Amino acid sequence: MMTTSKEQVEQLVAEILQDSTEEDEEVLLHLLNGLREKQQGIHRRYINATLHMVGKFEPEVSEVRIPITPVIHNTIKVPHGGIVATIADAAMGGLASRSVPEGYNVVTTNMNISYIATTTNKELIARGRFVHKGRQTLVMECDIEDETGRRLAIATGSFFVIQRRP
Repeated sequence: MMTTSKEQVEQLVAEILQDSTEEDEEVLLHLLNGLREKQQGIHRRYINATLHMVGKFEPEVSEVRIPITPVIHNTIKVPHGGIVATIADAAMGGLASRSVPEGYNVVTTNMNISYIATTTNKELIARGRFVHKGRQTLVMECDIEDETGRRLAIATGSFFVIQRRP
């Protein structure tokens, strides 16, 4: 008899919990809470739910935050550089996408990031702003810090305006 996806999930979670460390349980709880928030409509995308990403977008500036947990750690137990780049892209791209006319969106065409420091604190914060607003391209910049104000990275990004897909 073939098991259903639900049964497979239940079995896998039971197996994970049987051999889990405290950190494994923290990570599993983090991921499951994110999935629950996605189901509740708090997050529209799984990546935002997985990272527990929250954002504030004003007309000229944005702020995206994620908690620092083992989910985003690299091998030396600090935030992975790719995650730092991800929240920079979210801050810049989210702001850029809100600035284009109805029926349009943006895609990232280029992003550069310079890593300055790392952190073992509690939160990553990316603050995006415009450098240039054209009809077809937008150029953005972003500072990435922890909650103490320690600058971790700076990023720039270029975004191309496209017609929104149906």
